Amino acid sequence: MRQTDMIITYIKEKCVFGEMIEAIQNGDNPGIQAGEIQKHFGILRNNASSILNSICKDGGLVKINSRPVTFLPHEVTCRMCEKYGIEEKNMYTLAELQEKISDRQMEMEDPFMRLLGCNSSLLYQIRQAKAAIVYPPRGLHTLLLGESGVGKTTFAQAMHAYGLLANNKNISEYPFITFNCADYFNNPQLLLSQLFGHAKNAFTGAEADKKGLVEQADGGILFLDEVHRLPPDGQEMLFYLMDKGEYNRLGDGNKRKSNILIIAATTENPSDVLLNTFMRRVPVNIILPNYKEKPIAEKVEIIEQFFRFEAMNLQKTINIAPEVLRALALYEFKGGNIGQLRSEVKLLCANAFLQHLQNNQAIYVGYQMLDKDIRDILFNYVKMDKTATRYLDMFSEDIAIQPQENTGIMSDEVENDVYDIILDKLKKLKQQGGNVENITDVLKNEIDAYLSSVNKYFSNLHSKIINLHKLVPKEVIDTTMQFIEYAREELKVNFNNYFLFGLSMHIQALIKRAGRISAGDDKHLFKIKTEHPDEFKVAEKMVEMLSDKFGMIVPENEKGFIALLLYHSRVEADSKKIGMIIICHGDSTASSMAGACNALLNTDLVKAVDMPLNQSIDETYGKLKAMALTISKGKGIILLVDMGSLLFFDKRLTADTGIKTKLVKSVSTPAVLDVLRHVLYDMDDIDEVYAQKNNQQEETAATVKRKPLAVLAVCATGQGSSMIIKNMLDELLEKYYTDSIKVIATDYVNAREVFEQSGEYSYVAAVVGNIDPQLPVPFFPIDQLLQEQTQQIFFHLLDGNMEGPFSLPEPLQMPTLYETAKGLLEKYVKFVNPRHAIFQIRNFVEAINYSDKNKSMVLDLVLHMGCVLDRCVGGISITFDDFDEFHLKHKELFKRVHKVLQPIEEDYNVKVSDAEVAYIIKIITTHI
Repeated sequence: MRQTDMIITYIKEKCVFGEMIEAIQNGDNPGIQAGEIQKHFGILRNNASSILNSICKDGGLVKINSRPVTFLPHEVTCRMCEKYGIEEKNMYTLAELQEKISDRQMEMEDPFMRLLGCNSSLLYQIRQAKAAIVYPPRGLHTLLLGESGVGKTTFAQAMHAYGLLANNKNISEYPFITFNCADYFNNPQLLLSQLFGHAKNAFTGAEADKKGLVEQADGGILFLDEVHRLPPDGQEMLFYLMDKGEYNRLGDGNKRKSNILIIAATTENPSDVLLNTFMRRVPVNIILPNYKEKPIAEKVEIIEQFFRFEAMNLQKTINIAPEVLRALALYEFKGGNIGQLRSEVKLLCANAFLQHLQNNQAIYVGYQMLDKDIRDILFNYVKMDKTATRYLDMFSEDIAIQPQENTGIMSDEVENDVYDIILDKLKKLKQQGGNVENITDVLKNEIDAYLSSVNKYFSNLHSKIINLHKLVPKEVIDTTMQFIEYAREELKVNFNNYFLFGLSMHIQALIKRAGRISAGDDKHLFKIKTEHPDEFKVAEKMVEMLSDKFGMIVPENEKGFIALLLYHSRVEADSKKIGMIIICHGDSTASSMAGACNALLNTDLVKAVDMPLNQSIDETYGKLKAMALTISKGKGIILLVDMGSLLFFDKRLTADTGIKTKLVKSVSTPAVLDVLRHVLYDMDDIDEVYAQKNNQQEETAATVKRKPLAVLAVCATGQGSSMIIKNMLDELLEKYYTDSIKVIATDYVNAREVFEQSGEYSYVAAVVGNIDPQLPVPFFPIDQLLQEQTQQIFFHLLDGNMEGPFSLPEPLQMPTLYETAKGLLEKYVKFVNPRHAIFQIRNFVEAINYSDKNKSMVLDLVLHMGCVLDRCVGGISITFDDFDEFHLKHKELFKRVHKVLQPIEEDYNVKVSDAEVAYIIKIITTHI
């Protein structure tokens, strides 16, 4: 071995990282002096110094240029730079290293560093707070602003803790007194007494002198929460205290001194609730961000921290489904913010712990335990911000939260440079004459061990993400996330939760060693490429992307390293199984069925979409589509549905997404279990599963063909509003039931006869109109069917051919009868302007004194008159059966109606025929 190599090896053995840090902290130069090299190797002092400087120039050593001059291995200083945020150089002074290490340790002790978001969403706010605390002579009064639940009290406590540290005082010298102004909001006198104290007999009940909180906080901080509840005179007393450092107890004229710093907090706009004179004396305003505004990594960190608190309380590990983490991170928690999130986590853990006591299994927080509103956020997952979803996709396995509390920033036991492991091992194996196959096997074991150590390290930290950011720059983490997303799409697999940490640390090490990594012997790459061709292909692309991104030459053996990392981090579960989704009408029918089947076969493969009666078909389909895109693994999806419009979802889903979809109808728990058994245990092809189930259904299905559905549209004449109703129903039904439901228009008198005749060739499911013909099927008034809520019940009725009693929703605040008529006429007449016509029609109705108690009959007449005008202007004629007999019976009424119609005829320059008048009279004379 060359003399230079022996000297480097000697220095590496002598310079232990922990001992070097301790030496710097004690003011001693770390490392090896030239004199020690002279003595150990028996060479001249000048030669020793020359060799050390030459190695330093080549990058193998780093020089500490203080008296006496010493040298450190490059690996030790690299680690020092990572841990303490020091810039990498080839020479330092002892004072420089002392300052950097001292500053970082101060930062580690900094109470603000315990706040989640200290390096991201709260970075600017913390700088403001620190400046306010240390500003001479006693700090600057501060107002904390933000919505309820954003952590204003916690932030104020951190300001006090920082004040203790910065002023080198203890709690008795620098107290922290908290007061919520809302507690005494209804009693201003008592509120002021609490703050400033009172003298004996100052008011009724004041039996002795009393110290106020201002006096108790002397020398420290008084935190006033909900300061907007403080009355104006209280604010005036406070700004006098801030100005003069003086105050009075209630009922006492003697001035008292108090040296305090005021931190106030409010959820309101300060200019609306606080006096201008008060605001002018509070120079620092700190706005704390709400949960929605925080970056996704910080949200995950907060959620993890809250679960860890509960794990510590229970002293048990809590397991969380990845969907739970995603939903909590994406939900906005309006109004409650982080406080509401904390409550939700507590409730989830309480329910999980109760189940643990009942079944004696591990504590598990599953997706179905979430509140429905929080669960539903994932239905739009594929449409959400890609930065957020890409990050959340890193979590593909259950997350185990352990009760240990470990707040360490770095662990000296963790080796974060995989090259130190692999290259050293390669070198030794080659020196020992190992063959390629043995070398590759050993590499796999070493990579397994490396990933295991990374997983163990991060699983023992309660703030994983913040620690990763202290080890690896944000740019590298973002690039790694893009690599993982690319690998997931190409390989069609998920990766374990810690792959982000292992791969990002690996890439960071690669970047730092750029140009210093020996290409070495790459024969072992051939075996890796042969055994893991898919991973190797992805690794080749990732190496190319790395080179382009960071402008560096990546050694060829990196492809093998990344290929092995990819292979050893993949999750092999039910990731490639056929998807199964149950969709049923009702609030929780599908969820209950899915939950039961998953529990019976110990899986979570079956997903559910519930369809409450107030939920539209489009909304239900939207939820199905989002879920299908989330769970699809390339094997297709089986839909299990109960009835109605859901029977068309398979074709629609395939057309929209390209996902191969098969549909099983008339779903039941036994049917789901049967399909699930095939999917889990013996069938991997969706066509095979479907054929098996379809054959069973055909054997048991009834052979009688069901009649097609029909709906009756009824009005008094069959010539007016029933035609509008028919057009409206055709338009509503066409979207979901193309050509499968017939709409039949009829008049009131003949409705029963038409119903019975239609029953021979169709099944009449409902009647829609202005007049209820009292048929044995549900009746929907036309004005109520304009409401979306009623339309949903109408569609559900058609879906299930609902029999027996049912109730329409409470009518919403409806437009007037004439506004309703105008809206319908605008959609369905062709030749007249309803906005103008409706006034003439109203005059006509009032002129003939038609005010039937049944408002639906009035609406029927108004709509009919609109149709009459439309036909007359358009030159469309109609006939009336048995006209002579009807005219003779209503001769006087004909004269009256013709007379009242004259203004309309003159206005539109038309002549209303006797047949049209006959139908008008038919409505007027119809009584129900």
